Amino acid sequence: MTATATAQEVAAPTESDKEVYDDAIVVTANKREQNLNDVGLSVAVLGSEQLQQKQISSLQDIAQSIPGLSYTQGITGSPVYTLRGVGFYETSLAAYPSVSVYIDEQPLAFPALTRYSAYDLERIEVLKGPQGTLFGQNATGGAINYIAAKPTDTFKAGANVSYGRFNQITGEGFVSGPLGSTLTARFAGRLEVADGWQYSTTRPDDRNGKAENFAGRLTLAFEPSSSVRFLLNLNGWKDNGETAGAQHIALQPQQVGFVPVEVTSAPFTPLKPRASDWSLSSYYYPGQKTPFKDNYMYQVALRSEVDVGDIGTLTSLTNYVHLREDSGTDFDGFALNVFEIPWNKGKIDSFTQELRFSNGGSGPLRYVFGGNFERSKIHQELGNQYTYTSANLFFGTAFGAPFQTSLGISDQTLTNYAAFGNVEYDIASNLTIKGGVRYTDSKNKYSFCELDVEPPYYAGNLLHTFANILSGNPNLAGAYQPGGCFVLNVSTDQPYAAVDPSLPIYAPGRFNSVLHEDNVSWRVGVDFKPQPDILLYANLSKGYKAGSFPTINGTIFGQYLPVRQESVLAYEGGFKATLLDRTLQLNGALFYYDYKDKQLRTKFLDPVFAQLDVIQNIPKSHVGGFDLEATIRPTRNFTVSAAYTYLDAKIDRYTGVDAGGTPGVVFDGTRIPFTPKHQVGVNLDYEQPLGGSLVGFVGASVNHRSDTISVVGGDRTPVAVTGVAPGVTKVYGIDGYTLVDGQLGIKDEDGRWRAFIWGKNIFNEYYWSNVVSGYDTVTRFAGMPATYGVTVAVNF
Repeated sequence: MTATATAQEVAAPTESDKEVYDDAIVVTANKREQNLNDVGLSVAVLGSEQLQQKQISSLQDIAQSIPGLSYTQGITGSPVYTLRGVGFYETSLAAYPSVSVYIDEQPLAFPALTRYSAYDLERIEVLKGPQGTLFGQNATGGAINYIAAKPTDTFKAGANVSYGRFNQITGEGFVSGPLGSTLTARFAGRLEVADGWQYSTTRPDDRNGKAENFAGRLTLAFEPSSSVRFLLNLNGWKDNGETAGAQHIALQPQQVGFVPVEVTSAPFTPLKPRASDWSLSSYYYPGQKTPFKDNYMYQVALRSEVDVGDIGTLTSLTNYVHLREDSGTDFDGFALNVFEIPWNKGKIDSFTQELRFSNGGSGPLRYVFGGNFERSKIHQELGNQYTYTSANLFFGTAFGAPFQTSLGISDQTLTNYAAFGNVEYDIASNLTIKGGVRYTDSKNKYSFCELDVEPPYYAGNLLHTFANILSGNPNLAGAYQPGGCFVLNVSTDQPYAAVDPSLPIYAPGRFNSVLHEDNVSWRVGVDFKPQPDILLYANLSKGYKAGSFPTINGTIFGQYLPVRQESVLAYEGGFKATLLDRTLQLNGALFYYDYKDKQLRTKFLDPVFAQLDVIQNIPKSHVGGFDLEATIRPTRNFTVSAAYTYLDAKIDRYTGVDAGGTPGVVFDGTRIPFTPKHQVGVNLDYEQPLGGSLVGFVGASVNHRSDTISVVGGDRTPVAVTGVAPGVTKVYGIDGYTLVDGQLGIKDEDGRWRAFIWGKNIFNEYYWSNVVSGYDTVTRFAGMPATYGVTVAVNF
């Protein structure tokens, strides 16, 4: 069930109410526990039973279950969320998202940290719209809160095991109970293994996409007295699976006339869910297939609470997260090394500390104020290989420099300080006003070096030669020295200028920079109850997302200049109505986001290598739309829920380079990428007593997304495209799709066990989540085909 609710204290549900509706859903959207119906924000909730029965365990599953939330995979495998049209498609490890993710209010500040946390949960809360006052400057799109199941005062245990298509085996279990009079504990774990689901188009017996991941969480709750509480969370995961391969769908030459015949003559990938291809060796890992993962993460989080008499509660949140990433991505769709990233190494060390004081939610005046600190260090290495590209052939022919690799290394230190406050006041029994503010000071220290690791160092020497030619100084740069940085000190603007004034223009070297910004986020609103079962709310808020440096392979300093912080002014109004003796719930919200300097990954024309990636600010854009949700439960055993989100997300003012390298394109009025106009979700759940203690159940879900695009201007196929796969009409388009899932099973009426069969994407819909341009090629990442299986679960 998804729901939009508003903040106001109401009486607890009576027992007669619960004859139709279960106990009230409790959420922490305002950093305190509240009935979902009392939160003056748009909030979608996925409960624990829903997560288990519908086999929701991945980031993509979560996005498919909530209209308005979209998921895509970046070229390095990092997840990218877009909520109500607000997202940031940038796959660098150090890139903050626009949709923040938390586990028990402890931040997972970077998308790569969030991959395997959806297990043993009480619920998942998705807060829609800017959440900058309570959840930080990087929540312009919203926040996703994982609420982990907590230790219990009595012994409890449970486990479930599933077997599905592609020999998928998943197991999940927990043990919980007291360790003493003041100490309780809970240990939960999850594992998933599966064979590869993609097949090679050139080696039909070869498979890719295997799953092999493990996750565990230990939670200790210590209450030495009624006024002091500690909750320690130790969790982590290990991923030894394989990154998904891509599908080659179009040719888009960079150095016209020099695309290798092995590429131009190769067939396009069949437009089928499982079809792909990948290389079995690379310069960086000889004899090892490029798609692989060897990543792990661990987190140590401590929540400390002290009640200060009857005044309120002092809460401390201390959090440390470490990630080690070592993976390879093959996104060219070829068995050849056309253009791929076989070397993606990095690590994240992130420390955060929040301290706040709140007075709870029982009185007419409710407040929370505090501050937090973050220090994150991120190291990333991107090793490219482009053996079969027009760059390799052109520079080998014209300059005798057939280079095929380069390695980019970035180091970033991000430091953030913030102070915040939030107040709600009941000026009447049915009228509440509210307001919040946060000041944030952020600093990002950045260093980048692109270097040549392949003797005889064709790339390094070539860039040094270009430095001498373009500067008119034959002695500016000598021969390339191994380990040196060869990026040139020049901007992306015309006429070109030096970026670092301490170096001569065009001189090769290391790019160093510091981005220092501050901002004030705020929100004001009102909640009104004209009748006990009707809630109305209105919010006006201003949010910010921090600026960012990219980690990309490039040739000039201008590519590494940061984007400035973006800002959004958000208007939202909504309602919630409980009708027909509490058997019908209707929710709606109307919103409009006015964006300035929105951050997008786009293209620029390099003076030597044609179009390359860059991140830029879009001067002005907007997102408008509405949510509608309904849940009807005509009997206790039958529930139908439906949700619909409409989005109108457009760029209002921007001129730049399109995905094919055409400069000076006016993008005014074009769509923002990854923002489908229509998103629909329908769920049906029915239970039927079968006699004795047995209960039969059946469930079905239908989720639809209309078409969208993956790049700015993606509704038009660039003129640089010279060939497309049969059936492809819009090269950078993401077609609309409809996915149908279902479950059928039996269970014990006391919830001690259940067994059911399930299916995902039952009708084997062919869909994809991303389309990317490589060097000379365009590829897409397809979603999973039909999967099905059986699950058995027991509880003690």
